[in-house]
Amino acid sequence: MTKRFTWPLVFVIAAGVIIGLWWLSQSRTPTVPERVLNLLCWTGYEEPAQLEPFERKYGVKVRYKTFVGGDSMYSLLTQSKGQYDVVTVDPEYIKKLHDAGRLSALNPADYNLADYLPTFRRFPLAWIDEKMYAIPVAYGALGLVYNTNFVSAEEAQSYDIILSPKLKGKVSVWDWYLPIMGVVSRSLGNARPYDIRDAEFEQVKVRLMQLRPQLASIAGSFPELMASLASGDTLIVPGGAGWVAANLQAQGKPYDWSVPKQGGIMWADTVVIPSDAPHPDLAKLYVQWMTTPEAQALVAQKKANSANVPNGAAYPLIPESLRKVLKTLTAADAETLAEKLVIRTLPTQQSERTWQNAWEEFKAGTNQQAR
Repeated sequence: MTKRFTWPLVFVIAAGVIIGLWWLSQSRTPTVPERVLNLLCWTGYEEPAQLEPFERKYGVKVRYKTFVGGDSMYSLLTQSKGQYDVVTVDPEYIKKLHDAGRLSALNPADYNLADYLPTFRRFPLAWIDEKMYAIPVAYGALGLVYNTNFVSAEEAQSYDIILSPKLKGKVSVWDWYLPIMGVVSRSLGNARPYDIRDAEFEQVKVRLMQLRPQLASIAGSFPELMASLASGDTLIVPGGAGWVAANLQAQGKPYDWSVPKQGGIMWADTVVIPSDAPHPDLAKLYVQWMTTPEAQALVAQKKANSANVPNGAAYPLIPESLRKVLKTLTAADAETLAEKLVIRTLPTQQSERTWQNAWEEFKAGTNQQAR
């Protein structure tokens, strides 16, 4: 009996020792740290279709936080420390972030911008004291978005249509002072809509209050604004972007957009690397990726907000249906559109607070001069 059970017992013990040694060796194998990029971005850039190609190509995990509006971005970035590797920034905030010591200078030699449209190869707001601090990755027009069943293409060639009696109670705006006050300033003939004298600024305030009785809503979010347009409660949006019309057309809604004869405003997204980015090498890799035709074509197709892009080589990669809606079938069309627009900036002759106060007066309907 003793001999019968000796060998099986030895086998079990030996197997246990081998398994134990294997487990011990595995537990001592050093783990490879995960490559992580921390992104602070406008909504849309966090979509899986935007991040996954980069993650797969470079073996990087992107962790993100989203925002809506440049003021929100500025607060999040300036109140953080060593938290974000890359940030999408409205270019009007570049100088302000630079002065706050929050941006790293970028080496132009590290980034291939040869295929970029001429307007964007040396984007004015991205350069300070002959150093580059940001690279544009998307842009579009702010003009009029309108319901084609109620507003004709001819009427949409002037901002005057927003004061038409037939649209009373059918005009909506997004609750951010910069784009709306910018197009109102352009509607008054100001070629440099954010660089105006006090007398011209008072005219902007008066025009805002003339617009007040026309309003259906001052939308606090894009979904709210889109829902109002889709339902027909809103028929026209001054300061509306081409992507708004694109999204509505995709829903089968009768909308189009225009840059009126008085001119439009350019919105743009740039990417920057904060001065305290925890992973600067990965940050540079991401910025390089974002300038490629492949990545630019993906940016153009964001579900949250489609866009024109500065890389001319990306346009053949963008679906023709989207290029038609954005009215940029070719890179040449995209450059022509860019040349018609004035880049959005912060106010220059008045303080930000002065413009923000005027916006709050408009929202409350309390500007005495306009009564």
